[in-house]
Amino acid sequence: MAVCPAAPDRPPRTVAESVYRALRRDIITLRHPPGTSLTEQELAGLYGSSRVPVREACRRLQQEGLLTAIPYKGYFVSQISLADIEDSFDLRELLECHAVARAVRRATPEEIAHLEELATTGYTYHDWASYGDFLERNREFHVCLAALGGNQRLVCVLDDLLGAMQRFFFLGLDLADFSTQMRHEHEGLIEALRRRSAEDALARIHEQIDSSRLRVRRALERGGIDLPLTTGGSQSRPFSSNQPPGPASPEDAEHG
Repeated sequence: MAVCPAAPDRPPRTVAESVYRALRRDIITLRHPPGTSLTEQELAGLYGSSRVPVREACRRLQQEGLLTAIPYKGYFVSQISLADIEDSFDLRELLECHAVARAVRRATPEEIAHLEELATTGYTYHDWASYGDFLERNREFHVCLAALGGNQRLVCVLDDLLGAMQRFFFLGLDLADFSTQMRHEHEGLIEALRRRSAEDALARIHEQIDSSRLRVRRALERGGIDLPLTTGGSQSRPFSSNQPPGPASPEDAEHG
């Protein structure tokens, strides 16, 4: 049986885990935009904990590339660079296409049925809270898909990559209601796995990744989100729009 990640709605085991989930959700959904300065004291008050759980949560987010620590200044939400967006999509394509090619040969009917259950998740257009839920479920789908290929190291790398890319994906969800389209893309991929059609499965995953990349590009071109984008250097380019609502509580994140 392929090893899939723990379900995102699993109850947190510690205060640090609860803070981590809430803070991560707020970074992913741009409630803390790139470049935002955050201190342990501020975060402790915001998420209702002491500084020790906050420090642990921030350490994990640094490892994921979502926060940067600067001595004597605190933490900063990592900037998004255009080069990083393109590099991330290129790497995702390499990893996930290889995983799908392996999954076609190795996946059992039971594993494919479990993947089909994960494919039913959607989101509510213009409901930013539902975007966060959807992104976690979508990540679970793609990581479980990779797990069907039987290479656990690849699964770990892809899981980390998709986690870091969630801010990019978030940008594209508000362009239009893509929920039904994305569910159909997943269902088509599952059907290709059932038929053991490597050609069709690879075509489907290429199509999904290309569609996702295009949505992010269109969101940036439209300039619909207040986001300081860097080109890889120190210069930034703002995009204007309304900011999302205030930070989620740790309790809200438990259900993401």
